[in-house]
Amino acid sequence: MKKTLIALAVLGAAAGAAQAQSSVTLYGRVDAGIASVKDVTGISQSKIDNGGAVGLTTSRWGMRGTEDLGGGLKASFKLESRFNVDDGTFNSSTRLFHGESFVALGGDFGTVKVGRLFTAFDDLRGIAVSRSLWDSAFTPTGDVYGAGGDYANRSDNAIRYDTASYSGFSGALMYGFGENKTATVNAGNQFSLHVKYANGPVAVGYGYQKETAAGGKSTKYNAVSGAYDFGVASISAGYNSRNGENLATGKDNEYTLGVNVPVGAINLSAGYANSRTKIGSVTTAKGNGFGIGATYSLSKRTTLYTGYKTAKIENNLGVKTVDNRLMSAGVRHDF
Repeated sequence: MKKTLIALAVLGAAAGAAQAQSSVTLYGRVDAGIASVKDVTGISQSKIDNGGAVGLTTSRWGMRGTEDLGGGLKASFKLESRFNVDDGTFNSSTRLFHGESFVALGGDFGTVKVGRLFTAFDDLRGIAVSRSLWDSAFTPTGDVYGAGGDYANRSDNAIRYDTASYSGFSGALMYGFGENKTATVNAGNQFSLHVKYANGPVAVGYGYQKETAAGGKSTKYNAVSGAYDFGVASISAGYNSRNGENLATGKDNEYTLGVNVPVGAINLSAGYANSRTKIGSVTTAKGNGFGIGATYSLSKRTTLYTGYKTAKIENNLGVKTVDNRLMSAGVRHDF
């Protein structure tokens, strides 16, 4: 009897250890707001919409998991779907996992991911707007940047390598296979990288992305981003450039500034963005935008928010091609 009890105890401990070495988590976020919006046509309307359009973030659900393979090696995966909470539809009509979908191996050497991935450039540019309305629908860069065309923040058919952090220094490389080659046209592809330093209150770095369309025309993006937390307030800033081989799209130069002030459960934030597009020496478009907002944490999982944003872009004739205004309030719940 004693031996049986010992054997059962050993089996129970082994099962517990195996369970601790492997995990799968179901997670999600539901975000919806009531908003008043106006666009360049001058039409204003009130509506209930998904958080990605009028609030903090796009609603989503997903699964992620890890398995300890021993020797410091871990396998992991992530499958994330995006949806519109206001009408229950998918955020994408063609993708179940519109967010990210990948499998990865990681260890002391860093992490290698394969699948649909956020680009290394997107991670770095995210630092610049981290204090500007929390990189949300209120952040003016979403309207002002890319007067001549903005970058792709995710890539299909991609492989990515992230280094481990060495005293705050880290980097990442990503390559996306276009897989659209024909007998007469070369396949497109996407390459991105970043190097950054993030330690304590400071984060700063450089990012690069090159998007090559099928047939060979490329567009190159460069970004320098930084953020600093003073305790009573934190700031972020960034500069971006876009240079296309297709001369008709010209070149973009853009910058953004943001500030966030925590007051207990409340966060107050404001942000500004500016862009200018040139073809040769002629300025063909210029834009700017401003946003201000506040969040209130009801709990670790539930947040109330409200905000205001205005943004415009004018062409070289002074005609507005973008003239947006957003006022909204909503709630975000994580699970």
